[in-house]
Amino acid sequence: MDGNQNKQYATIFRHLNKTSDFVAGIISVMLFVVVIIQVFGRLIGTSAPWTEEMTRYIFIWMIFIGVGIGFRKAESPRVTFLLNIMPETVKRLGRWIYAVATIGFLLFMVIYGVDLVRQQINMNETSSVLLIPMWIIGISIPISATLGIINTIQSLIYHRDLI
Repeated sequence: MDGNQNKQYATIFRHLNKTSDFVAGIISVMLFVVVIIQVFGRLIGTSAPWTEEMTRYIFIWMIFIGVGIGFRKAESPRVTFLLNIMPETVKRLGRWIYAVATIGFLLFMVIYGVDLVRQQINMNETSSVLLIPMWIIGISIPISATLGIINTIQSLIYHRDLI
């Protein structure tokens, strides 16, 4: 890969990383604010029922975005103990098995996540209290899986020693 092409990839990854970090930060702040509203409401004896449902949905988004971001530097959990005691050839093969298995699983998440979102849209499914369309929550699955695939590729390019 030549230097110019490498710089283009670095720019794309940098923008993607900043955007996903920003979204994760916004989600964290939203979760904090809703939980504070929930706690304050319980202290004064009139808790709002929407806060529990909103907390659950924000938490789902936070977890899935975190999963996608975790692949950026190969920080997601994986078994490395046995791989570390193997010969060098097995270690190199293990790296590719990890990459292929990870991307394969994330593609599975994209395909079935999109299918879930399509089903939620077709059934006009809404949440019980907030009455928001459930596809807004369900779309976190294919988004995080896509982010995970991109970040796995990024970790293969820039963090070869971690995989």
